[in-house]
Amino acid sequence: MRILECENYYNVINGYKEPFLALKATETADEVYKTGTTFDEVYALHNFDRELRNIYFKFLLKIENALKTVISHEFSARYGHDNYLKIDNFNISTERNISSAIKLIGDIQQEIARQMSKHHQTVTHYMTEHGYIPLWVLVNVLTFGKIEYFYKNMKPSDQTIVAKQFRLQPEELAKFMHMMTLARNKCAHGERFFDIKFRERIHTKSIKNFHVLGIVRSKDGSYTYGTDDAYAIAIMFALLLRKTDFNEFVSSMRSAFSKLQNQLHTIPAADIMAIMGFDANWTNITGLV
Repeated sequence: MRILECENYYNVINGYKEPFLALKATETADEVYKTGTTFDEVYALHNFDRELRNIYFKFLLKIENALKTVISHEFSARYGHDNYLKIDNFNISTERNISSAIKLIGDIQQEIARQMSKHHQTVTHYMTEHGYIPLWVLVNVLTFGKIEYFYKNMKPSDQTIVAKQFRLQPEELAKFMHMMTLARNKCAHGERFFDIKFRERIHTKSIKNFHVLGIVRSKDGSYTYGTDDAYAIAIMFALLLRKTDFNEFVSSMRSAFSKLQNQLHTIPAADIMAIMGFDANWTNITGLV
């Protein structure tokens, strides 16, 4: 009762009961929990997921900062610090691309106006003193989603230059950014994270040494996990984070899984790990670094 005075009942029970159910509710029967299930176990999964969000969020922010830095540097080196509002500096090869670039520029202008109305110190300083905001300053107030949109509107040749900094193909970096944006939003908004699934899948053939992960393939040859789940984001971490940061991520995940295992009795932690895309050999991921 003391826990539920502090935690929303729906978030705890309805959000995390499913792995503990033997039978789901129907129109004629109530749901049935697996024998021995306790409230403490459901709450332990709830807390694990909160810790999971904190871990992922920390490293998503590091990658976000790196992407903002590289994109602002490369774009400014080519077009200048104040030319991000000129449509000719973006991909306008088709009518659809033109509309997308116009929307991006409009969104940026709205964000500048919003920051000015909030009297953001740095933004206001550059606007009043210089009449423009350098892109390397502006990116700090743009969301990860907006940076993703900025990258998608860059000219293909400029995308290639940015992607090369991360040893990826342009289209794969765009996909990574989109999936990481969705993951970041779930973390930031406190949404259930451990069972995250994406509509897109990472393209495994473009990832060197992907085979070292030892992921099982289905009958059609596709990988059974690691392409559209929490483990897929971990794979992105291996490719995009500095080695020291990635090692810290792996260490944090080891601790979180160990703690969860000690708190679960009705089901093994491996069941939750499997939902996330992590199998017993998940640390093979260090072979991608």
